[in-house]
Order: sequence, then C-alpha cells, then structure tokens
Amino acid sequence: MRVVPLSEVTIESAAELFEEEIQCWRSQLFWDYQPAVSLISKYIESRTLPGYGLITASGRVAGYSYYAVSHPIGYVGNMFVRRKSASPQSYDQLLDPTVSSLRAWGRVQRIECQAFSFNCDLAPLFTRYGFEALERHFLCRDLVSGKDIGKQSDLASAFRIVNWESRYLEPAAQVVFDSYQTSADYRICRDYQSQQGCLRFLRNLVDSPGCGTFFPETSYLALDSSGRVCAVLITSKIGPETGMIPQISVRQNCQGKGIGSQLLETYFQSAHRLGLKRVALSVSKSNKGAHQLYTRLGFSTAQDFHAFIWNV
Repeated sequence: MRVVPLSEVTIESAAELFEEEIQCWRSQLFWDYQPAVSLISKYIESRTLPGYGLITASGRVAGYSYYAVSHPIGYVGNMFVRRKSASPQSYDQLLDPTVSSLRAWGRVQRIECQAFSFNCDLAPLFTRYGFEALERHFLCRDLVSGKDIGKQSDLASAFRIVNWESRYLEPAAQVVFDSYQTSADYRICRDYQSQQGCLRFLRNLVDSPGCGTFFPETSYLALDSSGRVCAVLITSKIGPETGMIPQISVRQNCQGKGIGSQLLETYFQSAHRLGLKRVALSVSKSNKGAHQLYTRLGFSTAQDFHAFIWNV
C-alpha cells in the first residue's frame, strides 16, 4: 500500500473506510460518529484537511490520518485503518508522515493525541516516536436498569444547581482551570494549563462535534451562596440514546462537599427523562479518586484507550 496526501483522496474512494469506522464507533462505544465523518469529508472535499490516505493496489482508501496545528500545539486528530488492512505496519505508514509533518512546523512545541485502538494497539507505535502514553478509560452507565435513577445525594444548603446558560462560559472556564491545578489529568491537555486554554476548550465543546453534539438541556452549574460558579457539568449527545460528559469540574475549595455527585445525579435524572438509555465519560487511570466516584455511581469500563503527549 502507498501513502498519499489527503488532498489526493476522493470521498467516493473512502466511502467503505468511513462506513467501517462509523460502525466501530457505534458498536464499541455507542457513539454515532457520522457527524464527525461528515465534517471530515467536507474538509477532504475542499482539499483543506492536512493528513494522509493509505491506498490499496485497487485504488481504494484503506486508512487515513489527519492533523491540525494551533500554535504551539500540534494535534493528531485521528487515525483509522480498515480491519482487513489493519496492522502495526499499516498504522505506522500513516503515523510516520503525520508526526514528521507536525514536527516540520517550526513553532510546534508539543504534540497531543487521544485515540481509540479499534483494531490495533497504537501505544507501542506512539511511544516509539517518543510520545508518553497515558492510560484512560471510556466508561458507560446504563440508565434503564434501575441503578438508582432519581436518587439524590445531600448537598450543602450553601450551593444550588442551575441550568447551563452561555453567560456562564467564562466563569465556568475559570472553574475548570482551578480544578485541574491539582488533577491527575492536568498533563493530558495543554489547554488545561491556562485560563485562556480552558476557555478555548469549553468553546470547542459547545461549538464543535468532536465530543458529540453539545446538549445544553442536560448541562448544569453549581453556584455558591453569592452566586459564584463553583462547579460545571458540560454534556453532549454522541448518539440518539447516548449522552456524554466531556467535562465535569469542581473548584478546589468546594470539593468534598457532594457537589460533583449531585451534578451527576441531576444529569442522570434529566437524561433519563429525555429518553437517553446510557451515558458515557472518560477518565485517566491515574485519577483514582474520580474513577472511584464514577464506579460508585454505576459506571463501568467500555474500552481502554490512551492519551499521547510529546513535548518536542
């Protein structure tokens, strides 16, 4: 197989590839990846998506990768190879030019990637290039099996839960930044390491389909007695019956008061009421406290994956 720039790939030749990728996300993660594929296809058609295609002798697309740069960070956006062509060698055929292209950008200081290994273990490939591989869990919780839907934990009277409103975006970003200063997840994403980065991160959750379609109806904030935002829960939909929690954060001086549990239980109720059958989130293996909380609330691991980081 040969590697070509994505600018030489046609959507027609990649149709079977994308269909198989959509099926992997749906069957293994309950995730409808069609909106993301539609967006990727749009950029491929316009010849504006940097990346590479893996082409078979018959001219079909067996795999692809793409990347993006937001100085000083480079991102490996995705890599996927069809099952019948998947191997460490075929994935490396895509990873090698992708990493080389990102390193060729003179101002890129760090490369990040979070990738699911649907049909090949990617960790040995990334670590061979110098990436650090941080283990993460993709967790799911059933909402229709009687796991205490509607149960409420005690919440101090000094706090109240309110529905998401866009005017809270900046104070919510401040909460996210504050919470990550002592979090095991701090190193995963450069955006977590500054208030401006956290604001950019939340805006991406609201405006782009990378972590599902933003679902404000089930997103909440916790306010203290003075009306200050002290916790935030951002949710999305990744499928017709599946909700996602791409972000939950509690300000450090408000942790240990049951606020995170109450936000989650409020979410379970509203998600169930709106017809969702399950909810999902991801957590780092090293974040033992959060993992224990999610397990206690009924989450279980659907798939393990990695966050890859490389300070070049």
